[in-house]
Amino acid sequence: MMSAGGQITRDTSRNHCLRTIRQGEITVCAPDEDEFRIPSTADSDPDSAAALNDGRLHAPDVAGDGIFKGKSTMAGMCMLPPCPPEQPYLIDLSTIPEAPAGSDADKIAKGEMRAP
Repeated sequence: MMSAGGQITRDTSRNHCLRTIRQGEITVCAPDEDEFRIPSTADSDPDSAAALNDGRLHAPDVAGDGIFKGKSTMAGMCMLPPCPPEQPYLIDLSTIPEAPAGSDADKIAKGEMRAP
């Protein structure tokens, strides 16, 4: 190999490869260039246009926008009567803490102030 100063240097990776050859084997000594490879968009983002435009058929994303993700369109509507009654909200009032003394909530509870 040629170094930056113009001198010939030994290729130690090739020499190491040649030393490991066993008698009767065919060995190909070549540098592994995967360390210099930049992953393609198709590898890093499988849902990108580059990954999906490969000439093969792909299954549709049934969890895509407008189907099960995103804002619902018809969910929760009753189309065929009789429709069940709407369920009331259940609030456990025992879990609500007492209003601090002197607060607006305390004054409203005691009737000292009108609710807004």
